[in-house]
Amino acid sequence: MTQQAPPQEGPPKRRVDASMSLLNNLMAHPLDEGYAVAARTRPNKDGKPARTRHRVMLIAATLVLGFLLAVAASQNYRSAPEAEKQRKELITRINQADTRLNGMRTQQMQLADEVRRLQASGLSNTSSGAALQQQLDTLELQTGAVAATGPGIKAVVDDAKDADKEGRLLDVDLQQLVNGLWTSGAEAISVNGHRLTSMTAIRGAGSAITVDYSSLTPPYTVLAIGDTATMPARFAQSSGGQWMQYLVSNFDVRMTITTEDSLLVPADATIALRYAKVGPR
Repeated sequence: MTQQAPPQEGPPKRRVDASMSLLNNLMAHPLDEGYAVAARTRPNKDGKPARTRHRVMLIAATLVLGFLLAVAASQNYRSAPEAEKQRKELITRINQADTRLNGMRTQQMQLADEVRRLQASGLSNTSSGAALQQQLDTLELQTGAVAATGPGIKAVVDDAKDADKEGRLLDVDLQQLVNGLWTSGAEAISVNGHRLTSMTAIRGAGSAITVDYSSLTPPYTVLAIGDTATMPARFAQSSGGQWMQYLVSNFDVRMTITTEDSLLVPADATIALRYAKVGPR
């Protein structure tokens, strides 16, 4: 029996691209590591490495920025007392201007009353003049040119005791209250001493409410002259009364309404006669 020799192993398998090992190495490592290290530490024209120069520039920029911020903070600190002083001076000037304005309005009302007395004295000499004066009195009362007195409703409204954004009265709330009083039969209305006419605006200015372009502070006292026997019930049923009751029930807005036997609603000092027409004699 002949013993067969074990099969000889063939030559080791080779990669197809084994003969291109040099090309493969060039493709995988196109730049020798020594060149990369040399490039990172290569000096610039001034003989310093590039990375060191960039670091120096970054440190310099940081120092300059810090210096500028320090200068700005120092200037703000020094100017703070001056700014506060200017603010107080501005508040003082505004208060003085308001005082002068109120004084001029009072003087204007006094002069207007004197003109009316002289006018009534001149018109009372004839029957036609007396009739004309009576018509003028009615028109002036309706337009708010003269003060009105009589019984009516006094409503005092205020923000919630712990007033947050929702518990603070807005201009629209005061508008609803006033409109409810008009529809309830009010003949003359004032808010914190300001007579409401057909040309009076109730608006919001920031957190304040302005009436006739004068800023008011709560509580707001609203006087309405009218029939005390019917006005309270009609106001409660009006949209303005229901609006205010909703605020009281849901947002803790405070409101008190009382009937008064005698109220004084001042005249609107800004009312002035601009047009007049002479009728036939």
